[in-house]
Amino acid sequence: MRKLPKKDQRAIARWTFVLSLIFTQFVVYDDLAAQLPANSFPEYYDQETFEPMLDSLRELYGKKVSYKNKKGLELATLLAISHYPELQQRKVKVIIKNVKGAPVEASFSPFNFIKFRKGKIYKVIIQENSFMERLPLNQQVAAIGHEMAHFIQYERRGFMGTLFTLLGYVTSDKKRYRFEKAADKIAMDHGLGRQMLDFAFYTSDQEIKAYMDEKGYEY
Repeated sequence: MRKLPKKDQRAIARWTFVLSLIFTQFVVYDDLAAQLPANSFPEYYDQETFEPMLDSLRELYGKKVSYKNKKGLELATLLAISHYPELQQRKVKVIIKNVKGAPVEASFSPFNFIKFRKGKIYKVIIQENSFMERLPLNQQVAAIGHEMAHFIQYERRGFMGTLFTLLGYVTSDKKRYRFEKAADKIAMDHGLGRQMLDFAFYTSDQEIKAYMDEKGYEY
């Protein structure tokens, strides 16, 4: 079978993704568990194909997303959150600043514990001038998508569960790795498995493929 030119491949990928975005606007979904089938998302996010969709992504997913120092990560953020219908009614802040610690990490407002779900504020904190800003788009989506999976974990565990989880995170390497690998599985369940294969901190390619085989996801 003759391979299509790259220009045509990009056009098909763009239209397929647009149709999936339109579909999500007409689906009634449960607030915690909703998601498109994991195989319905693009295999790869590249700048040339998806940057022309930025205005549409802003309209669909950007109304509750705010930034402190965007520095080119807006597209990756919106593509990542497109995988998480249950987060699209939350306020998400992307903060790029000079901080110590991990190049990218998930955080949240301390008042989340006393707010209803739709009032919660989640944060993706990115270390300024770190490698995160230089990654290809597909890998940025993978990294941000992994952090958003932590938001799902926080919501599922509630107040006390999150406190005990964070305590275990800082006191036990075993618990920390278990928590991070669980986030990778959540990301895969939300259609980010092929992005995880391109860029994952904690789960090996072999483990990712084994989980995707188990779930029947394509890679």
